[in-house]
Amino acid sequence: MLTDPSIEKLKTKTTSSYDLVMLVSERARQLVDGAQPLVPADDAPNAVSLACREIVADKVVGVEGNVKCDVPITREERKRRQMIEEERRRKNEEDREVAIFDQEADGGLDSLLATVSRQQAEDAEQEAEAEDIDEDIADEEEFEEDEE
Repeated sequence: MLTDPSIEKLKTKTTSSYDLVMLVSERARQLVDGAQPLVPADDAPNAVSLACREIVADKVVGVEGNVKCDVPITREERKRRQMIEEERRRKNEEDREVAIFDQEADGGLDSLLATVSRQQAEDAEQEAEAEDIDEDIADEEEFEEDEE
């Protein structure tokens, strides 16, 4: 049961209980996904309690309509995402080399070209994803600089 902050304090921050539940759940998801807490998280037992404390402190507010906000991620989360991307790239390179070797051993030039074309398309898609991650990292660094 949530006792700190009280439900009465939380209810004053939104127009309805539904809005409050949606706001708390969205912020808790962001915190679980690596967002930086906006209030001290020293003794918060979980992400929901921390989200409630942020709402009571007016650090997180609800906005009507379909609004997508970008929340800066922690350095640890950024490093984890970079490691995942590097592993994915390395594995794709190994797969490409194995496929090329197998195709050359079979002597099928047409199937070799098809494999290379498919791999190039996958590489282009991964590069686009990597650019998105790089943009998120740049946005976070800007956010951190603005905070300082």
